[in-house]
Amino acid sequence: MKTVAAISFRSDHSLSMDVEDVRRVEIGPPIQLDDGSWGAELLVRSSHGVVAIQLQADSPERLRVYSEAGN
Repeated sequence: MKTVAAISFRSDHSLSMDVEDVRRVEIGPPIQLDDGSWGAELLVRSSHGVVAIQLQADSPERLRVYSEAGN
């Protein structure tokens, strides 16, 4: 079995992730959680597997994806 990703946390303020042969990155739609915050799932698909990361924010706009074109 191959390693899908190597994830490092630094001082509780940053995250570093190395994934080889990334094929696709997806984010699900924001969903309002019971406490009023918002959550979404980020999927990183590689040839070796999938890394799923649950994101949480205080508003759905903070979970929005922006392209280089500014959309």
